[in-house]
Amino acid sequence: MSEHALLTGLSSQVERNKAIVMAFYDGGVRGDISGFGQYLHPDFVCSAPNYLPWGGDTQGAHGYLNDVLAQVAKVLDFGRFSYESITAENDRVVAVINVGVTGTRAMIKISEHWRLRNDKAQSIWVAYYEPMALLEQIESNKSHATYHRPVVQ
Repeated sequence: MSEHALLTGLSSQVERNKAIVMAFYDGGVRGDISGFGQYLHPDFVCSAPNYLPWGGDTQGAHGYLNDVLAQVAKVLDFGRFSYESITAENDRVVAVINVGVTGTRAMIKISEHWRLRNDKAQSIWVAYYEPMALLEQIESNKSHATYHRPVVQ
Protein backbone atom coordinates (compact mmCIF):
# COMPACT_ATOMS: atom_id res chain seq x y z
CA MET A 1 0.00 0.00 0.00
CA SER A 2 1.38 3.43 -0.90
CA GLU A 3 2.24 6.13 1.65
CA HIS A 4 -0.54 8.29 0.20
CA ALA A 5 -3.10 5.50 0.62
CA LEU A 6 -2.03 5.02 4.23
CA LEU A 7 -2.31 8.73 4.96
CA THR A 8 -5.75 9.13 3.39
CA GLY A 9 -7.04 6.21 5.49
CA LEU A 10 -6.27 8.00 8.75
CA SER A 11 -9.33 9.49 10.38
CA SER A 12 -8.05 12.68 11.97
CA GLN A 13 -5.84 15.50 10.77
CA VAL A 14 -3.65 15.04 13.85
CA GLU A 15 -3.04 11.39 12.91
CA ARG A 16 -2.23 12.40 9.32
CA ASN A 17 0.18 15.11 10.51
CA LYS A 18 2.02 12.60 12.70
CA ALA A 19 2.14 10.07 9.83
CA ILE A 20 3.57 12.71 7.45
CA VAL A 21 6.37 13.57 9.88
CA MET A 22 7.09 9.89 10.50
CA ALA A 23 7.27 9.34 6.71
CA PHE A 24 10.08 11.92 6.63
CA TYR A 25 12.13 9.99 9.20
CA ASP A 26 11.35 6.66 7.52
CA GLY A 27 12.78 8.12 4.31
CA GLY A 28 15.87 9.29 6.19
CA VAL A 29 16.45 5.80 7.57
CA ARG A 30 16.09 4.37 4.03
CA GLY A 31 18.40 7.08 2.67
CA ASP A 32 15.67 8.36 0.35
CA ILE A 33 13.88 11.59 1.15
CA SER A 34 13.10 12.38 -2.48
CA GLY A 35 9.44 11.41 -2.11
CA PHE A 36 8.95 13.67 0.90
CA GLY A 37 8.90 16.83 -1.22
CA GLN A 38 5.21 16.22 -1.94
CA TYR A 39 4.48 16.87 1.75
CA LEU A 40 6.35 20.21 1.92
CA HIS A 41 4.58 23.50 1.30
CA PRO A 42 6.49 25.49 -1.39
CA ASP A 43 7.12 28.24 1.21
CA PHE A 44 8.37 25.77 3.83
CA VAL A 45 10.79 27.30 6.38
CA CYS A 46 13.55 25.44 8.21
CA SER A 47 15.00 27.13 11.31
CA ALA A 48 18.21 25.66 12.71
CA PRO A 49 20.87 27.01 15.11
CA ASN A 50 23.21 29.58 13.55
CA TYR A 51 26.31 27.73 14.78
CA LEU A 52 25.68 25.03 12.13
CA PRO A 53 26.71 25.38 8.47
CA TRP A 54 23.04 24.97 7.50
CA GLY A 55 21.87 27.20 10.36
CA GLY A 56 19.50 30.14 10.23
CA ASP A 57 16.17 30.29 8.42
CA THR A 58 16.08 28.54 5.06
CA GLN A 59 13.10 29.57 2.95
CA GLY A 60 11.45 27.19 0.52
CA ALA A 61 11.02 23.45 0.10
CA HIS A 62 13.70 23.35 -2.59
CA GLY A 63 16.31 24.96 -0.31
CA TYR A 64 15.46 22.59 2.51
CA LEU A 65 15.61 19.45 0.38
CA ASN A 66 18.66 20.38 -1.70
CA ASP A 67 20.78 22.57 0.57
CA VAL A 68 19.97 21.81 4.20
CA LEU A 69 19.39 18.06 3.96
CA ALA A 70 22.38 17.59 1.64
CA GLN A 71 24.62 19.03 4.36
CA VAL A 72 22.86 17.19 7.19
CA ALA A 73 23.35 13.89 5.36
CA LYS A 74 27.13 14.41 5.46
CA VAL A 75 27.29 14.41 9.26
CA LEU A 76 24.23 12.57 10.58
CA ASP A 77 23.87 8.80 10.23
CA PHE A 78 20.15 7.98 10.04
CA GLY A 79 21.08 4.29 9.94
CA ARG A 80 21.40 4.76 13.72
CA PHE A 81 18.05 6.49 14.24
CA SER A 82 15.49 6.07 17.00
CA TYR A 83 12.55 7.98 18.41
CA GLU A 84 12.75 9.29 21.94
CA SER A 85 9.16 10.50 21.52
CA ILE A 86 6.76 11.87 18.94
CA THR A 87 3.74 13.94 19.92
CA ALA A 88 1.03 15.54 17.81
CA GLU A 89 -1.57 18.12 18.73
CA ASN A 90 -3.58 20.36 16.41
CA ASP A 91 -1.21 21.50 13.63
CA ARG A 92 1.99 20.68 15.55
CA VAL A 93 4.16 17.58 15.69
CA VAL A 94 7.21 17.40 17.94
CA ALA A 95 9.70 14.60 17.41
CA VAL A 96 12.57 14.05 19.83
CA ILE A 97 14.99 11.80 18.00
CA ASN A 98 18.39 10.16 18.45
CA VAL A 99 20.71 10.06 15.43
CA GLY A 100 24.26 8.85 14.97
CA VAL A 101 27.09 11.24 14.13
CA THR A 102 28.73 9.99 10.93
CA GLY A 103 32.20 8.50 11.34
CA THR A 104 31.91 8.27 15.13
CA ARG A 105 30.22 6.16 17.76
CA ALA A 106 28.48 9.26 19.12
CA MET A 107 24.75 9.85 19.13
CA ILE A 108 22.98 13.20 19.27
CA LYS A 109 19.51 14.08 20.52
CA ILE A 110 17.49 16.46 18.34
CA SER A 111 14.13 18.08 19.02
CA GLU A 112 12.26 18.89 15.81
CA HIS A 113 9.10 20.99 15.96
CA TRP A 114 6.94 20.69 12.83
CA ARG A 115 3.92 22.80 11.85
CA LEU A 116 1.56 21.37 9.23
CA ARG A 117 -1.56 22.55 7.42
CA ASN A 118 -3.67 20.68 4.84
CA ASP A 119 -1.29 17.70 4.75
CA LYS A 120 1.73 19.95 4.00
CA ALA A 121 4.61 20.75 6.32
CA GLN A 122 4.82 24.53 6.72
CA SER A 123 7.92 24.70 8.91
CA ILE A 124 10.40 22.91 11.11
CA TRP A 125 12.30 24.39 14.05
CA VAL A 126 15.27 22.28 15.15
CA ALA A 127 17.19 22.18 18.45
CA TYR A 128 20.28 20.04 19.05
CA TYR A 129 21.03 18.80 22.57
CA GLU A 130 24.72 18.53 23.47
CA PRO A 131 25.94 19.00 19.89
CA MET A 132 29.70 18.78 20.61
CA ALA A 133 30.23 15.48 18.73
CA LEU A 134 28.35 16.91 15.75
CA LEU A 135 30.37 20.14 15.80
CA GLU A 136 33.62 18.16 16.02
CA GLN A 137 32.60 16.08 12.98
CA ILE A 138 31.69 19.22 11.01
CA GLU A 139 35.09 20.73 11.86
CA SER A 140 36.81 17.49 10.83
CA ASN A 141 34.96 17.48 7.50
CA LYS A 142 35.90 21.09 6.68
CA SER A 143 39.23 19.97 5.28
CA HIS A 144 37.48 17.43 3.03
CA ALA A 145 34.41 19.33 1.85
CA THR A 146 33.00 22.80 1.70
CA TYR A 147 29.99 23.66 3.79
CA HIS A 148 27.91 26.64 2.94
CA ARG A 149 24.97 28.40 4.47
CA PRO A 150 21.83 28.02 2.40
CA VAL A 151 20.80 31.14 0.55
CA VAL A 152 18.10 32.94 2.48
CA GLN A 153 15.51 34.45 0.19
